[in-house]
Amino acid sequence: MSAIVASVVIVSDYGGGDEKGWQDLRETLRALAAQDYEGQVEYLLVESTRFRSSVPDDLNALLPSLELVFTDSTSSYNLKNDGARVARGAFVGILDGDCVPDRGWLRAMVKAFRDNPDFAVVSGRTEYEGRTLLERVAGLLTRSYLDRGRRGPTNSIANNNSGFRKAVLLEFPFPDTIGAFGEKLHVEKIRRAGHQLLFVPDMRTTHAYEGWKMESDIRRNSGYATIKVRQVDPRIRFAWVLRLGILSIPLFFVGRTLYGAWNCLRWGRYYGVSWYNQPFALALAVAVHTMEISGMKLALRGGTIESSSYR
Repeated sequence: MSAIVASVVIVSDYGGGDEKGWQDLRETLRALAAQDYEGQVEYLLVESTRFRSSVPDDLNALLPSLELVFTDSTSSYNLKNDGARVARGAFVGILDGDCVPDRGWLRAMVKAFRDNPDFAVVSGRTEYEGRTLLERVAGLLTRSYLDRGRRGPTNSIANNNSGFRKAVLLEFPFPDTIGAFGEKLHVEKIRRAGHQLLFVPDMRTTHAYEGWKMESDIRRNSGYATIKVRQVDPRIRFAWVLRLGILSIPLFFVGRTLYGAWNCLRWGRYYGVSWYNQPFALALAVAVHTMEISGMKLALRGGTIESSSYR
């Protein structure tokens, strides 16, 4: 048997252990079973030991080659790190349990690494299913931050839809210091070490969408992380703004809203948002970034997010 080229680590970061999470995971496993990649690959579902008894019996029927890995970790980042440590492939794909990959997702990841030996991390395009305009615009605002329209260098990593050279991920594991939205700390460590990041639109996934409850959770966590990552690492861009204390919040709010609006204008067509939908998209950008303010305040007060469906 030929050596395993790629490993795919699957972790449920949202609502882990509940029935909705298992149902989302089933859709992801079905999509992985239908991948058109022809090389040797292993699929690792990494879960906390506390959920061992609740894992459904039908998962292996959906993806016969699936391996279950149980660890004592409870956070999504540490579960991903645990998966990377036991992975046997040179390339490690990271996929959240509620992200359904296109048929060519794995092939696109492996090809990107082979065609671009100077790049250490590749990230794909993540969309929501897009049944309504609200859903499409929410996907655009939340998921397009690393989009480049076409394949090219990026300054971010999609921690729900990405691939790493295993050696790089082992050297720079996901940081579990501020929760599931601390990816900026991860990105900066990797980039400062001289590694390059690549955006690969063919690595496309469809992320489950839970409506405003999910959006509120995302935005509170995102606002919290906006402040917290700069408290932890003052070298991150715009960390100096924190010297203004509570007055930094309006500046971050305006900056993030403008950036979100700019992404709507640049990448809307890739997320099913037409030019005539842009007024709605820009209004929603203001609304969702307003929802981040409570998380920013919490971080500035030195608090922690106690209630979240993200782990």
